[in-house]
Parts: sequence; structure tokens; C-alpha cells
Amino acid sequence: MQPTSDGSTSAAAGTPEESVLSSLVSLGRLMRQRFSGDRVDLGTYALLKVLQCRGAMRVTDLASFANLDTSTVSRHVQQLHKLGLIERSAHPDDGRAQQVGLTEEGRRLLAESIARRHDLLSQTLQHWDPDEVETLHKLLARFVADIEHITAEPEQH
Repeated sequence: MQPTSDGSTSAAAGTPEESVLSSLVSLGRLMRQRFSGDRVDLGTYALLKVLQCRGAMRVTDLASFANLDTSTVSRHVQQLHKLGLIERSAHPDDGRAQQVGLTEEGRRLLAESIARRHDLLSQTLQHWDPDEVETLHKLLARFVADIEHITAEPEQH
């Protein structure tokens, strides 16, 4: 993407879809970068966020909610357990199975990570007109909802 005279960016060549994709890749890279105080990569924080929102669950369920392969999530769970960010316990409905859930340290670390990224967004948007921020919010919410609808499992339509 190349800067334009008004400070915005545009794709050097191509379609609106290519421009949006390029912007999303850049945004993802910027939001995934490690900030001072981050102890694990942001992809791992996504698993912590699922556990925060949905509570303790089996690793297979965590993988499903995160749209990741179970083996990938299992490796992350091992790392998070070693760091003391999640704990394992017997599943309440099936004592033979284990579930994972956030520890207090995991909750604290997740909250701090979210706060750092919230601060970045606040700094970025502080000089925007409130109507522009509202428009961005509405368009992003619509964009995410449309992608979720298109990529949903067929039985969910």
C-alpha cells in the first residue's frame, strides 16, 4: 500500500478486495506484534480470550471455538500450563476427561494485553472525528458479521 496525499493508503494496483486484504494484513501484523509486557504471542492470547468468554472446556472444544487444529491447540495449552496461565481439572460431566481453564494469572495477563491494545487504538483514534469512529465501528462490525456468515458451517445457515 502506498500513502496518498491526504495521508490515507491505497493499494499500488488492484481491486478494492486487494486493498482491503492488504489493509487487514497490515492491521493484523500491527496488532499481533509483541508489546512490552507480553509474555506469550497474541495467537495464544486468543485461546485465553476464548476461555475467558466461555469458561473451562476440553481442549477439543477450545480448538473448535478457536477454529484451530486440536494438535496446535494442545501445544499452546502445554505452553500456557507451564507458564501458569491455565489449569487442568477433571471435566464435571466426565471425570475421565480433562478440561482447561484460566488461572488468576492468566486472567491478569489477558487483561493487561487487552489494555495495551486498547491504549494503542485509543491513541490512534484520538484525533478522529467521533462520527468517523462510529462509521468505522459499524462497517467493521458488518464486515465481520458477513465473513462469519459466509464461512459458517453449512448447518449453521
